[in-house]
Amino acid sequence: MNDGRNRILRSSVTRAIRLIGDRWSLLIIRDAFQGVRRFQDFLERTGTSRATLTNRLRALTRNGLLKRVRYSDAPERFEYRLTDKGRDLYALALVAWNWEQRWAPRGAGVPLQLVHRDCGRVLRPVLTCGHCDGMLAFRDMYNRPGPGAGVRVPPAAARYRRLSALTAATHRGSQSALTHIADIVGDPWTPLVLAAAFFGLRRFDDIQRELGIATNILSTRLALLVKRGIFDRRLYSSQPDRYEYRLTDKGRSLYEYAVVLNAWGDRWLASASGPPYLTVHRVCGADVEPILRCGHCGEQLVPGSVVSSATWREQKRARA
Repeated sequence: MNDGRNRILRSSVTRAIRLIGDRWSLLIIRDAFQGVRRFQDFLERTGTSRATLTNRLRALTRNGLLKRVRYSDAPERFEYRLTDKGRDLYALALVAWNWEQRWAPRGAGVPLQLVHRDCGRVLRPVLTCGHCDGMLAFRDMYNRPGPGAGVRVPPAAARYRRLSALTAATHRGSQSALTHIADIVGDPWTPLVLAAAFFGLRRFDDIQRELGIATNILSTRLALLVKRGIFDRRLYSSQPDRYEYRLTDKGRSLYEYAVVLNAWGDRWLASASGPPYLTVHRVCGADVEPILRCGHCGEQLVPGSVVSSATWREQKRARA
């Protein structure tokens, strides 16, 4: 590959995955946006073990996404509240919700309908370009090196590379919304394999070379993504048989998730040199600053601007 090799390992997506790229961290953030603050409530809703939850809450606090606030004089009585850095993941949570509405299979805990407070319409989030206000589509964007392209992210610790959380079907909590997407991207290697596809890589050897991933780990992740309907596996050569892994419509629609996660990483995790890679919008030629807007009224979606349909009905009755 020339100097473009290991683009993904230098990207802001990789930095972000190091912080929130496992299933349990994603579910904790999901619940934090729904007002959950206390350990026992996180434990019940996520279905994780006490030890795992303790470790994830410590990591999210240490990395500045949550802050621990005492709510009682009793020892170890703390609440976990989102910081500005954590609240800035709101667009990512809504993109994940929108993806689940379209793609989660029946019985997978599709989240409840949401309503935009400003216009009172059922939520239809649209990802737009901050420069031209046009909709951002996979086919209309490409990546170019940024000022921080030469800075490589240190490798993740081995314990964060495991796939066990994705296959632990018995670890289901009381809240099942967004578990389908968490089971796909909630692993430090799987979203990097997906990112390789967004960079145009389709073949096993090319993906393995780009990521520096062990062949057995890559085989497992590719099999998972095929099983989940994210990739199609297509024969491109025989004797021996060799396959390409091509994004399906379901897989391509995860591009919005990747764009929003990358932009968050650029804002909060880029090196002093700046973002490692910039996404360019072909339509206007500007570097993408993704903004999530209401598809009805066009207003930007920010924390507090969206509520469940049940909450919206209750508030309307109270105002009547």
